[in-house]
Amino acid sequence: MVKKRFSVVTVVFAVLIMCCSVLKSEAAPQRLRFGIAVSEISTWYKGAERFAELIKVRTDGRYQVDLFPSDQLAAGNIIKGLELLRMGGTDIDMRSTLIYTTVDPKFSAPLMPWLIPSYEEADKAMSGKGGAMIFDLVRKNGIEPLAFGESGFRQITNNKRVIAAPADMNGLKIRVPTIKMYISLFKAMKADPTSINFGELFAALQQGTVDGQENPADVIASARVQEVQKYMTLWNASYDPIIMSASKKFWAALSPDDRKIFAAAAQEAMAYQKKFAREKNAELTKSFGEKMEITTLTPAQIDAFRKVSASVYDEYSPIIGNELLEAFGYKK
Repeated sequence: MVKKRFSVVTVVFAVLIMCCSVLKSEAAPQRLRFGIAVSEISTWYKGAERFAELIKVRTDGRYQVDLFPSDQLAAGNIIKGLELLRMGGTDIDMRSTLIYTTVDPKFSAPLMPWLIPSYEEADKAMSGKGGAMIFDLVRKNGIEPLAFGESGFRQITNNKRVIAAPADMNGLKIRVPTIKMYISLFKAMKADPTSINFGELFAALQQGTVDGQENPADVIASARVQEVQKYMTLWNASYDPIIMSASKKFWAALSPDDRKIFAAAAQEAMAYQKKFAREKNAELTKSFGEKMEITTLTPAQIDAFRKVSASVYDEYSPIIGNELLEAFGYKK
């Protein structure tokens, strides 16, 4: 009798375990919201897609990462998009350090004019002390940084004339991001910097509201700038890193093992994005020659622009701090 009861209990227990296993395997994944500042045709989006795929595989489907390009969750407002991340309204985010300057001007460090001269130097700085200091800044502002990607070097286009020397900037009405450092830079070159929402850039250029704009090649293509501009100058004025980050709320809820999975996936996805961005930027720049007259500046010509930007360093060195600037190669 005892054996019979034991066998019945064993069978019931086994059935319960099997049912729990089935329920666990069929449980809906936890859905995460990933905010991306630019459109789905960008290399940023490709990096985000790779991240979502890696997370799905490496967590056995426990998480599903939903992508929201063009700051859909923030009604297209790139600054509000960052605030959503800080408040936990989004779980994961991909955004330029340029936008982070709206919460702390020290994020301007890698963006400073003609500071980082090449991709080789960019890799060295972002993987070294400079990148570590930027990650510390991100954490101090209530966000968990995961990995760096890049938009690349920012180039300038316009409809008025070839830009080959600082004097060519005189009087040009140029759309710039809404950060004070870029406004100071273009004023130093005697241009007329104007802030316009990125979503309105194409119309502003088409209608002549502004003469030109400056952005990395991938972003230029995403806004179809090449269709409404005549001249492009490759001057590598500013290196534009992007950061994949997580909200503190989401990160705190993860187990230590899952944190390792997310951090590793971010690093792998951003390495892919960066490689893809460099390849695509080279291809895009070549294709832009079919639409615009392209001027590539010599080292001597770039040096002339660098000298004009000295006043920007005078203004921002006390704000950013020499230690952080020097981590990105700044020398007085």
